[in-house]
Amino acid sequence: AGAAARGAPDLMALAKLVGIGLALLLGQVLARLILPPEIRPDLILIFALAMGLRGGGIQGLFLAFGAGFVLDALSASPLGLFALLCGTACAATRLFDKALYLRAAGPWATYVGVYVLVNWLLLGLAQRLFAASGASEWSDLLLRAPGTALATAAVAAPLLSVFRRLLSESERDGAWPVLATHGPRGRT
Repeated sequence: AGAAARGAPDLMALAKLVGIGLALLLGQVLARLILPPEIRPDLILIFALAMGLRGGGIQGLFLAFGAGFVLDALSASPLGLFALLCGTACAATRLFDKALYLRAAGPWATYVGVYVLVNWLLLGLAQRLFAASGASEWSDLLLRAPGTALATAAVAAPLLSVFRRLLSESERDGAWPVLATHGPRGRT
């Protein structure tokens, strides 16, 4: 009975994260229909980056890879490209969060904006390495990157409170230990 009781918060936290991921995926689809490509926020990248804020375990990395894989399935890109980029984003956030403490809106939005620019560079390089015939032109990537970075950073700041709340709930429930409320000195 004890193991089942501990598993319920884990499943509830996972369900909430999957729900947020699906909501952001729907938002991404709507943004592609409504907004011009130059100012479209990358909501799935925000999700992948936020999964890096989770402490301990690899569940966040699996969710980031999964979100990227869904993008791969919905796009004409080579299978695995967005999964690789989302997984890399999650891992990078986990590494940089330890040094930068990305749990405040200002540093988080700045980090997300800069990472979107890096992600465009990684996208261009990966396309040239793995699918050179279908690679986007560098000029197209360079034109879209700044607007996308600003739009994504603007959306990321308010979404941080949603992720922080979920991380705090997960910590309270004992699901997937996180470091949502500890300062930089309280980390191991």
